[in-house]
Amino acid sequence: MTRRGYNRISPAALRHTLETVAADAFGVPGKNVEADLRDDGGTLGAAISVMLPLPPLLQPGPGTGTTPAAGTLFEQTRAARDTILRRGADLSGLLMGTVDITLTGARQPHRTSRVDGGPHQTGPQQEHHEERRPA
Repeated sequence: MTRRGYNRISPAALRHTLETVAADAFGVPGKNVEADLRDDGGTLGAAISVMLPLPPLLQPGPGTGTTPAAGTLFEQTRAARDTILRRGADLSGLLMGTVDITLTGARQPHRTSRVDGGPHQTGPQQEHHEERRPA
């Protein structure tokens, strides 16, 4: 029997993989997710922080109109945790331990139009300064 070597996955690659899986599970951009990894009794443990978008206030909410009910925030987080555990193990090949999820806040999603159809931007306001030279 000959040894052929070994494979290593860097902690940064594992962290980025779990952040991507978590972002997908919550349906948010990757920049809204941070993960810290730890040894959880010989398994891979993670503490994941997620910033969720605010729901649109002028549209029907879950279960009140055309949008189907998605469950409570706790039910959605539990489902996301199950996805993170399953996909994290599938992608890394490691046994997953405890995954702690912290919802760190909410951010208003970036929009380019208002309900009335007019232009509107909810992201950071940018100031425009025009330099005028004397004629």
